[in-house]
Amino acid sequence: MQSSPIPRPKTTQSVLFATSSGGLQSPAAAAYLGVARQTLANWRVRGEGPPYARLGKSGARIVYRISDLDLFLAERMVGGS
Repeated sequence: MQSSPIPRPKTTQSVLFATSSGGLQSPAAAAYLGVARQTLANWRVRGEGPPYARLGKSGARIVYRISDLDLFLAERMVGGS
């Protein structure tokens, strides 16, 4: 059985937050993982989600590195060899 590739978010300016390290803001990170934005927010509150950074003076901008999202997914893979 062949698995389908992980859907990638559209790379429009409104979705992709391009940092020098290739970061995604919460809406794009949620789309990348295939979960709702609120699910990602809940994971942050409970400390269960992927690592993230708070940017800006108030720390209101949440950014996820793509490499951390990939690792988060890889650690949760089930089955296979």
